[in-house]
Amino acid sequence: MERSGKADRAAGAQAEKQYAVITHQQALKAGLTHEQIQWRRRTGRWESTAARQVYTMAGARKTWQQSAMVAVLAGPPGTVASHLTVAALLDLAKPPEVPHVTVPPTASGRYRGAVVHWSPLQPVDVCVVANIPCTTPARMLVDCAAVLGHPALCELVDQTLFRHADARRVREAMRRAGRAPGRRGLPSLEEALAVWTPGPKPGSPAEMRLVRHLHRLGFPLPERQWKVRDADGRLVAKIDLAWPRWMLGLEYDGEAFHGPRRWGPDDERQDRLAALGWQIGRVTKRDLGPGSSAVEDWLAPRLPRNRAA
Repeated sequence: MERSGKADRAAGAQAEKQYAVITHQQALKAGLTHEQIQWRRRTGRWESTAARQVYTMAGARKTWQQSAMVAVLAGPPGTVASHLTVAALLDLAKPPEVPHVTVPPTASGRYRGAVVHWSPLQPVDVCVVANIPCTTPARMLVDCAAVLGHPALCELVDQTLFRHADARRVREAMRRAGRAPGRRGLPSLEEALAVWTPGPKPGSPAEMRLVRHLHRLGFPLPERQWKVRDADGRLVAKIDLAWPRWMLGLEYDGEAFHGPRRWGPDDERQDRLAALGWQIGRVTKRDLGPGSSAVEDWLAPRLPRNRAA
């Protein structure tokens, strides 16, 4: 009885790390016998899943993370969560209705509880997020490029590069994945990355939506987070997006950072920039909506198009 209790505790500890999921082999490794495992299933202490020899603890809350863990544990060695499931684990998108996993190309990893993808993965493209083995953020973008439309991919790229990765790592993941047969979506991903030129991190993903808008309008790509200094080298202001050659800048006024309490300081800052010869336009979310020409109308008389800044 003491030995069984110890094995039960070990199995429970293993399941606790896996969203109340455990495999038959893990239970055996914890010290339970085949008969003890079957007894737990018959009595309802452990519940069967859509995957053979993968169980959940009775009474555990059913979540999409649990479904993702079941899908990973149901696969052959090397199976990881991937695609939109990783985007959800990173809190970048809603979880798909059915989890996505990637298995080695030579594996027979069919499982009706998941969307299964076959692809080689190098160790550098694998990590763990929220205790679930999965692809890295950079590799996730490579995979999602094959299943998302371009606007949705651009949004995911901006969120991911702002919070989890950089364009260099994504391009490295693209080169590694590009050798896989039938790899799709790479041209779309390269286009989505085009606005992420080297330079400081933007102040928000919304600023990158503004950069994309400028790119579509044919204006040269701006410098991000440009520091303006006076004649003595003192910092006067940092501009969200700037074209130093023309002494033009755009500020994205998000509600979180430019509400009524900021109106006074923002006006004073703009006056200091104007005194140095800078022209600053202000952009809101509404200015990027369908049918709005506010950004184009302000920039067109001041900035040439289709030229390098």
